[in-house]
This record gives sequence, C-alpha cells and structure tokens, in this order.
Amino acid sequence: MATKKQIQIRGLGIYGVIRQAEVDDYLVPDGAVVEAINVQFDRKGAVSLRQGITGLGATIAAGYPCWGLHNTQNGTMVAVFSQGGSSRIYAYGGASWASNLTGGTANVKVRFFEFANKTVAVNWGNASNQYSSMLFWSGSPNVATWLDSGNPINPQNLWSNGIYPQYAEVHKARVYVVGDPTYPDRLFYSEAVDSSGNITWIPATSWVDISPNDGEHISALKRFSLELIVFKPNYIYRFRTTGVDPDPLIKIGTRSQEGIVEGKQGLYFHHDTGFYCYNGSYPREISRPISDIVNAIPFTSFANIVAWRDSDRIYWSVGNITVNGEAWKNVVCRYTESSQVWTIYTLPYKVNFAKDYNSGSTLTRLIACEDGTVYTFNSGTTDSGEPIKYRMVTKWYDFGDLLQRKTILRVIGVCEKAQETILMYQTNDNDEWKTMGQIKKFLTDFDDLAITCHRIRFKITGMSKSEPFVFLGLIFPDLLPQGTTIEK
Repeated sequence: MATKKQIQIRGLGIYGVIRQAEVDDYLVPDGAVVEAINVQFDRKGAVSLRQGITGLGATIAAGYPCWGLHNTQNGTMVAVFSQGGSSRIYAYGGASWASNLTGGTANVKVRFFEFANKTVAVNWGNASNQYSSMLFWSGSPNVATWLDSGNPINPQNLWSNGIYPQYAEVHKARVYVVGDPTYPDRLFYSEAVDSSGNITWIPATSWVDISPNDGEHISALKRFSLELIVFKPNYIYRFRTTGVDPDPLIKIGTRSQEGIVEGKQGLYFHHDTGFYCYNGSYPREISRPISDIVNAIPFTSFANIVAWRDSDRIYWSVGNITVNGEAWKNVVCRYTESSQVWTIYTLPYKVNFAKDYNSGSTLTRLIACEDGTVYTFNSGTTDSGEPIKYRMVTKWYDFGDLLQRKTILRVIGVCEKAQETILMYQTNDNDEWKTMGQIKKFLTDFDDLAITCHRIRFKITGMSKSEPFVFLGLIFPDLLPQGTTIEK
C-alpha cells in the first residue's frame, strides 16, 4: 500500500522565461517557464494575461506605416505617415488627429527633439532632397508655423552648407547632429545657446569626426547621464564636449536609433548579439535566458527594432521571427528591470515607433504601427477589438525521480478570474499535446486521469476579450508511483 502524495506546481513566472535552448530543464528553477506568449508575471508567482492596445483617436492613414512619433512640450502628439508618394505630419491635441504639414519625402524616418521651446524635426526631407533640413514648429496648429530658417534654431546654417542630419540630441546647451550622408562619421554641434535663447551653427569648424577609420558609420546618438553616446553598429564612443574617446569604449553597438531607451538602471539597446544595458561601464548582456529568440531575429530587422519603457519594464519590438519552425508575428520582447525576468508578446501589427504621451493630465505609452494607427499600449482587454491569444508552457517535471514511473490520477487547476483557459500536457518525449480540459473556475478539478509517465509538462492556452485571468498553478492530490494502490 502507498500513501497518497500531494504535490503542487506554484509560483510560476517568478523567474520569467528561461528557454530550453539556454538551460536544461534539470537546471531551470521551479519558478520559471520555458515559453510565454502574451502573458506577464508582474504579480510575483502568478501568470496573468497582458493588457491590450486601444487606438488613440481614429486611424490616421489606413494601411500606411508610421515614420515618426513625438510628444511636444505643450502636450501635443505628432506622427508622420507616408501616403500618396510623400509624408505628412499629423497632430493630436487631445480629441482627434489633424494634418499639420505635407510634402515630406516618403518612407524616411523623421526624428524630433525639443529645444528653445520649439519642436524640431530632423530628416523631414522634400521632393528635391531626401534629407533636406531641420524644421521647427512653434506649437500652433497652423501649417505655416513649420519653418526651415531663422531664430531660435537657425537650421539654414546647416542646409545652406549642404549638411543634412538624420539624428539629433540636446546636450549641455547645445544641439548635436549626426548622420549626414556626405559625412557619415562626423558629429556637428551648434554654438551654445545665447542670452536670447537662440543657437547658430558653424559647420565648417564646429564638428568632430568619430573614428572614421574603424570601418563603420554612425548609426545612433543618445544622451545619457553626463555623456553623449555615439553608436556605430559594433562600437560605442563617449563625447563629453571636451573630446571624444580616441578608440571605441566598447566593441558593442547598435544599428537602431529607435532601439535605444533609458530605464531606471541604465541605457538599454539591441546589438547583433543580444540586448544590453549600459550604465557607464562595460555593457551587461541581459538576454541570455531567451537566447534562441534573440538569435531568431533576422538581420534585416536589426535597424528597425523599436524600444520603449514604462515604470519598470523595457520593451523591444523585433518584427517577425521563426522559432523551432514556428512563425511568431510582430514579436515584442519584454524585460522587467526590478526582477530581471523576460516574457514575450505578439501584437496584431508591427510597431514602427513608440513614445511616452504626456497630455498634461495623464501619462501613457503610445505605439505607432504599420496599419496607419497610433495605439495606447497596455490599454483595455483586447487588441483594438480583437481577442488576445496566449499560451504558457512549464518546464518538464519528474517530481524528484526521473527513473520512477508515476501515475497522475487527479489535477486541480487554480485560477482567479478563469476564462475557460485550456489546460494541456505532454509526457516523456512525446511531441503530441493532449488536452486535459478547460479551467472554468477558481478550483477546477480534473479527475479519473490515470496519466502514467516519467516526466510531464503543462501548457495553458486560449484567447480572451475579457478581464485578464490570473493562473496560480496546479495541485496534484493523488500522485502515485506506478503499481501502487490507494488505501481506502
């Protein structure tokens, strides 16, 4: 005779996703899962459905991707969309989107910054020149207020000398620009802002070349702490107004300006080899737990990776990938700074740009997508009306003895706000997933199972348009070594 043995699988997600390509199940901690799509672990020890996305106003340009997104100092959002062979800037003041400027070069990324109480656009372009000049906007909805010359920005000092930058940053009362196609390794900088709040440019002398002989060109520019960080695909240089590193600080860089974001613990970015955090010393790789997912990102997507953050999470939109022969669409890799855990989202559309939106009364995160719409991220319970599909897979469990065959007679699923999540399982080395049933309430009892195996793992899956479920784990009241009977 044998005594019934009760075992629980609880605390799932406390270590986030740790992929089997990186760590064998024997070493994967009990609080980790090996796959998670559209679930998150913000409540420690619980698995919950992610929130949805909700359109900010109506669709702007149906079927056309976004090429720029920015939140101005006066609380207006501006977005760039290409349609009909040219680009157009739209402005959102809290009620709806309205056309703000037309005639830009189609299909080029437009970046923005704030300086001297003006919103400045870089790489806007026009019909005769893809890169054209800087434009600055006074904040009025009047189209005519976008200017390409005059105080306080004086961009004519650049374009009249044939300088057409693609990236810009403000650092210590100056504006720095890079990405000119004629001088791809040159960092130009303005004169310091004068007593009237104006800046001027002397491009013939106010510049520094960033290691033009290292075989790569500048790909991104980002202010961080007291430094201006100049990125190339495989190098990082630091500029401190008194000089630049003569040799690269770090032989790890990035190909995507939009893939850089500052979090609580440092500057986060994507490199060809993974995701990294830089806090002033050598960058720390943070993506080893999801190494096969990172390795599945196509090289053609590297320059278009988009990053954003919220209070404790970093997000990277990496596009479409294929993992173990399965296609994953519009993938977002999410990293939690405080707990250092990963999970994976898939969205209905590819993210082209992402920004914070401070309307003056609320702070939200926006993503602008390839479908012509700007969405509020982590908003609502659906993806713009469509259900959110999800799944989570546990590691393999042998309950302490892989050599011993076990018989599982009964499983109890524990789930708050259960929404008929489907519970499935695999045994031993079988490829087939078998369905155990639906979790429909807080404690769902699956009995008369008689599952015999050396090891077993579980999957929860489904789709939802309702309040997010919270899956708390599984209880096994009657787990027996094979061949024993229950004393009655």
